[in-house]
Amino acid sequence: MESAYRDWERQRTNSAGRHTASRRGTKVALGPRECRRLAQLGICVVLFLVVFIGKGVFPEQMVAAREQITGLISGDTDFRAAFASLGKSISDGEPVLETLGGLWVDVFGGGQRVEVDTWQPSALYEKNSALIGVPATAAGILALDLSKTELPAVTAPVQAETPPEETAQPVETTPSQAEPAEPAVVDMGYTGEALPANASMDKYSLGVAQTMSPIQGAEGAWVSSGYGWREHPVDGGEKFHNGVDLAVNDGTHVKAFADGTVDYIGESPIYGLYTQIDHGNGVTTFYAHCGKLLVQQGQSVKMGDVIAESGETGNATGPHLHFEIKKDGVLLNPLYYIETP
Repeated sequence: MESAYRDWERQRTNSAGRHTASRRGTKVALGPRECRRLAQLGICVVLFLVVFIGKGVFPEQMVAAREQITGLISGDTDFRAAFASLGKSISDGEPVLETLGGLWVDVFGGGQRVEVDTWQPSALYEKNSALIGVPATAAGILALDLSKTELPAVTAPVQAETPPEETAQPVETTPSQAEPAEPAVVDMGYTGEALPANASMDKYSLGVAQTMSPIQGAEGAWVSSGYGWREHPVDGGEKFHNGVDLAVNDGTHVKAFADGTVDYIGESPIYGLYTQIDHGNGVTTFYAHCGKLLVQQGQSVKMGDVIAESGETGNATGPHLHFEIKKDGVLLNPLYYIETP
């Protein structure tokens, strides 16, 4: 009796194991509609989380998107057909933007897909394709190996160089702009009697910086006798006058014609008290018939310094200053170089 019971129990356990194994190996097949509903359920869970989080962060934007999300949930979207269309677009080499745009229309609606008979690549498409080295399509981008792709280096914009500020250049004086040099000798066209060997009627260039009349500023001064041949006022007869006589009052200040050094001083029966000044460059001036000398031999003087007082010493008929100018020992007409009353 006990042996029969054990056999029955063993058979019962083996039968239950076979039914359990049979149930474990059986797969439950879902229909197309159930698959869509399962996908919609998954999307709903994701959208619920997005709505839950976005409602607290972007409340206004979520109100606007509520209607579109509700339509997606209640609609009968064929996700299998949408992603099948995506795969076909990728394999056909359509551009990335058009491929993703078609998927958006299939899933979310909002428009109809526009079928284009022929697609022509634009200049931007060709430029991007050349930049990455593959066609700018979904298939090309998925196949792109970024580790072997060299992207162009980004260079900083080159700033235009600011031209240097122009500086004023000194204007060089050309010979035509410079003042013409004074000729060494100017022919004055003298046609009178023959002159002594040491005298000239031409105008020489003295080469002295500044000059002035020895009686400049004197009241009542005038030229009583000029340079050249004349009737001598004391001795009579025609004689050559080596300088000019400047009639002035007795005691008038006699001034230096230019800067120089007193060459000598002296007294003679003809010239009375006299002095000569060397101005350099071969130029000398002679002052005679002075009433008083105020300088000594070797003394340096400046133009306008008072060197004597006028008088009528020597062979003279009245107070005046006898004034001579020489250039390299040649007597010249003083009236060429001083202002006369």
